[in-house]
Amino acid sequence: MSQLFVLTRPALVPGFQLAGVDAHGVEDVESAQELIEKWMTAGEVGLLAIDDGLLAHMDTAFLKRLASSEHLPYLAIPGGEPLGPEASQRHRIAALIRRAIGFHITFKGEEESDME
Repeated sequence: MSQLFVLTRPALVPGFQLAGVDAHGVEDVESAQELIEKWMTAGEVGLLAIDDGLLAHMDTAFLKRLASSEHLPYLAIPGGEPLGPEASQRHRIAALIRRAIGFHITFKGEEESDME
């Protein structure tokens, strides 16, 4: 990898920049997708770390294109508070587990539809 790109919420950018990381703050998913698209088009090479709250709301077709990119692999990083009113800590954990192992899980006492 030639560099590390971090895409997160604006409030978290200074911490990453203090660590010497190329961090970019975005307010919404659309801005995040536009910035990533710009990097893919420019042929940027590096590892992309994306706030999991942003990643969870990205367009499925866009994520498939990003996943097939050889020059810009990505991973989810915890970004603090979830985006959107439906997001809960359990939802975020289940999404991270699903991405890591490929299986959808539910917590005791919850309906499967509550986690989607």
